Amino acid sequence: MPRDRAGTFEPVIIPKHKTMSQEIEQIMLSLYAKGMSNADIIDFIESTYGVAYSTSEVSVITNSLLEDIKSWQNRPLDDIYPIIWIDAIHYKIRQDGTVRSKAAMIILGVNLEGQQDILSIHIMETESASGWMEMLTDIKSRGVKDIFILCSDNLAGLDKAIEAVYPKSIRQICIVHQIRNSLKIVSYKDRKAIIKDIKAIYKADNIKMAEQALQEFSDRWSKKYKKAVDSWKDNWDNLTAFLNFLHEIRKIIYTTNIIESFNASLRKYTKNKKSFPNDNAALKSIYLAAMAIRKKWEKSRFGWAQIYNQLHIHFQNRIS
Repeated sequence: MPRDRAGTFEPVIIPKHKTMSQEIEQIMLSLYAKGMSNADIIDFIESTYGVAYSTSEVSVITNSLLEDIKSWQNRPLDDIYPIIWIDAIHYKIRQDGTVRSKAAMIILGVNLEGQQDILSIHIMETESASGWMEMLTDIKSRGVKDIFILCSDNLAGLDKAIEAVYPKSIRQICIVHQIRNSLKIVSYKDRKAIIKDIKAIYKADNIKMAEQALQEFSDRWSKKYKKAVDSWKDNWDNLTAFLNFLHEIRKIIYTTNIIESFNASLRKYTKNKKSFPNDNAALKSIYLAAMAIRKKWEKSRFGWAQIYNQLHIHFQNRIS
């Protein structure tokens, strides 16, 4: 290592107290997290450091992550998460000689101290109620005894899956998803009027006012868009659960935007991967991306003291 009389020289490519192989392996993992393929990583390392690696050697280095991922997936969790959000992000993954769309199912929660955390990430064949029940069972085995409010999209069968694991949990269906689904079957010329009527429902001050707005929505549109109106009626309890709380809680549970934002950040890191060779390759890339953006989501909720006090009033018998 080059030296100078004052000892001020600091090597950049290979820092002090690190070997060439250690530094290169860390760089490989960083490049892998940013979505670079094994071939691109090999080219970069060779052009930068003059060291040749094979595809299998790069795979061995990135496979060392699997033990870290396993430990992370099995780590103990808190007893209570007052609010969790669940959502899936889909990736193309090769299996049995064909490329399939599989679901990376993600659970994000906030604990009693207001600290956000990703509780679980698993690759599933498809997003399903049974898959979510399996993941909820998993976090229960890791120490989560109670969940007050679970926010999700309107997936069929999810109510029963949640009830089987956390029977006391309140489910809130994402209002934004519900509006999007309603507008899919609405003529473009009627959308502005329907959005106005729907807004009267979810902007209501209380359940009674929301029910009145629903009746007006039904009277006006049920003949023309019966399916859209029926969807609101059939899921009414889960769509309006947030109206039982004050504004501070309402604004963080009426939508799954928080976890969708996390998924969007993941996409920025994994977008270069058109498809993954197997589930482990996808999981490695997602895990590395999650760790790279952890500062954005592993943080304390703003204004949590007020939210906690409101939760304590609603769930005082369940907060020890």
